[in-house]
Amino acid sequence: MTLNELAVAFLTANKNRLSPNTLRAYSYDLGLLVRELPAAVAEEVTVAHLRAFLQATAELTPSTLARRQATLRSCFSWGYKNDLLPSDPTVKLEPVRLPEREPRPLTAEQVETLLAVIPTVEKRNRLLFSLLYETGIRVGEALGILVPHVHLNDVDGGYIRVIGKGDRERIVPLIDAPRTVRLLRETLKSLSAVGPLFRGDVRKGGSTGEAMDYTTLYYHFERYLEIVRQKKPALFLSEQEAITIHRLRHTYATQKLRDGVPLPSVRKLMGHKNIQTTLRYAETDLETIKQQLVEARKRRH
Repeated sequence: MTLNELAVAFLTANKNRLSPNTLRAYSYDLGLLVRELPAAVAEEVTVAHLRAFLQATAELTPSTLARRQATLRSCFSWGYKNDLLPSDPTVKLEPVRLPEREPRPLTAEQVETLLAVIPTVEKRNRLLFSLLYETGIRVGEALGILVPHVHLNDVDGGYIRVIGKGDRERIVPLIDAPRTVRLLRETLKSLSAVGPLFRGDVRKGGSTGEAMDYTTLYYHFERYLEIVRQKKPALFLSEQEAITIHRLRHTYATQKLRDGVPLPSVRKLMGHKNIQTTLRYAETDLETIKQQLVEARKRRH
């Protein structure tokens, strides 16, 4: 079996289990490995081959290297468990150590200004970015929402069922997402009862029956961000980090903690498997700490 045949078999067998983003990343990484070792037989690939492959891209960020290594582990361990390989060479790979990254929330003014520049005619995008901001769900979770997953009501807004990391399902309440609920009501009127909530644009090569692609989402986000930077450059002058879509999720979690939502509740809302991940948002929320110190001083006096 060639490396390419192993990669194709792995991706085909797991296409319904992996998220679209993960599948795309795995396909890209395995494609690089095949090009690096075009004549290699999968059964003869050793840990030395894999180390050389990873070291050849050592200039990449630790997170990219970690993802690339995760791709190799998933593919080769799958091949071994399914009796396609005599052994799993990835068990001897040294894990990539990732530096601790602090959450990087945006300010409410930054996000509101960004949402304000989205044209009213671009209803899909207005809904999508409002949903990411008001619920804190991951981009992949949002793009994976199907119309039947949305349950609206007139009492508390309703909820959305999302599929998160590891195929874990959770309920995302919409009680604190009034803009999203309003846009959902408008959007659902024009959609069929089945299929993705966020669909591709036929006029631009997409398909109404398929979910919107991440690259399309990234394109629109960069487009709106450029408009905001031109209109209000002072808003982002102090930013040291890149403005990314994922920072909308950081913003949501930080705001909920500032509003006094208990840590376990924020953990459930964010879909974190480990509460230590949620704790990072509490540790970096300096404004809340300052406010608590002020309130404590008032009580003393």
